[in-house]
Parts: sequence; structure tokens; C-alpha cells
Amino acid sequence: MEAWKGWDKDQAYGDLFFKRATGELPEMESSKALAKIIQPYLEEGDKIGDIGCGGGHYLRSLDNKATKKFHYVGVDQTAYYIQKANEAFTKKENKNELRLTTNFIQGDIFSIPLNNNEVDVTICNNVLLHLPSIEKPLTELLRITKKTVIIRALIGDHTLRIKQVHKSEEFDDNGEPLHFHFHNIYSKAYIESILVRNGIEKFHFFEDTDFQTDAFNTNDNYIGERPDNLTVVLNGMQVNTYIIQPWTFLIIEK
Repeated sequence: MEAWKGWDKDQAYGDLFFKRATGELPEMESSKALAKIIQPYLEEGDKIGDIGCGGGHYLRSLDNKATKKFHYVGVDQTAYYIQKANEAFTKKENKNELRLTTNFIQGDIFSIPLNNNEVDVTICNNVLLHLPSIEKPLTELLRITKKTVIIRALIGDHTLRIKQVHKSEEFDDNGEPLHFHFHNIYSKAYIESILVRNGIEKFHFFEDTDFQTDAFNTNDNYIGERPDNLTVVLNGMQVNTYIIQPWTFLIIEK
């Protein structure tokens, strides 16, 4: 396993996603915001692709906001997350009459197992920051999408490459961490350059300010031990460990 793919062996996040998907825990604020943002871009019977779907927790928010019938396919690289997503949405209480079909697939964002233009609208929430590079993933998101791609990522005026070392704090002889995950921030200019190279002309960025501050800084969103990387809000900005997070939505229209 590549050092940055820590989720493959961390089932706790999958269990957390499952509890959000089934309603045992509240929806994520970003999940609720995304479900609102996507509505104007959907037409009756559209297929939504959810890349980095986790345990299906974004689908719960889509169900709660849906006003039109839609098909859904979720893709995630972590087998355990896909297992939990399938478990969550076979539950009777998680059936939704507006959701026409539901499918969860294990797959890598660097080579998404979907055909060209297979989905009408693609969502990719809270994924790009954790990748070692984003040019191929962005190209893949564009490839599978017929109409609109909606991305939530850390986007600002500067690009910062950040490795968050796991608790083991083990390093090789060159000082590189053996276990870590990326927490990268990308500049708008860099993302624009990728989109332009892919022939995309219509896109826009806007800050994610659609969240309730009291949803953070609380233990209510977790069961069991409070995580040490809990996001908090300071002066209107979300902060994780020592990182001020410029959460931004990117809307790409083909």
C-alpha cells in the first residue's frame, strides 16, 4: 500500500461514514451544502456520480434534498467503505422513491471505472486535498461527466503541499514519513491551468460559507473517542490541527 493511502487500513472512518449514512450521526455540513448546490444542475432522471463516496454519507444528503428522480453511482478506492455503503443503503429506512437506481463501486480516482460521459453530474467532495497530485484525477472527473462537475476542495491564492504525519511518527533514513496523508491546498491559477489544457472554458469558484458554526466544536457528531483532528471554527474559518482551511466549491460546466 502506498504510504499516503492510510484509509485502506483505518476502518474507523468507514464506521463513522456509515453512522452518518444511516442517520445515527448528523449529516456533515459540507454534505448538506453540496446537496443544495447540485439541485439547479439536475434534470429529471439524471445520473449522479459520487467520486470519493466513502460510506454513502453524501447520498443521504442527496436523498434529503432531492426534488427530481435520479440515478446514483458511488465510487471509492477503499473496499471497506464500499462494503459499509452497500450495507447502509440496503436498509429499508434508507430507500428513497426519487432514487431510481443505486450502485457502489470500488475504484481509484486516477482511473475511474466508468465510461466516458457516463454520468450527467459528478460530485467530488473533500477528496482532492488528500491526493499526491490532481491533474489526472481532474481529467478523469471531466472524462466521465456529460454536463457538470462539482468539486469541494481546499483552494486559495497559493499552493501548499502538506503531509500530515500519522501518530506513529515513523520516518525513513531520508526523513520521509512512512505513514501520512496529504492535506494539500491548491491555487485557483493552477486549477485553471489544468482546466484550460482540457478545453474547459466555463467554470467558477466560490467559498463554502454554508455551514452552521455550532455544528463544529462539539462531541455530538461522534460516537466513542473524540478524534484529535476535529475541525473547529475560528473567526468564521474552519481550522484542522494547525491548518486554516480555505474550503471552496468549483463548478465546471462542459
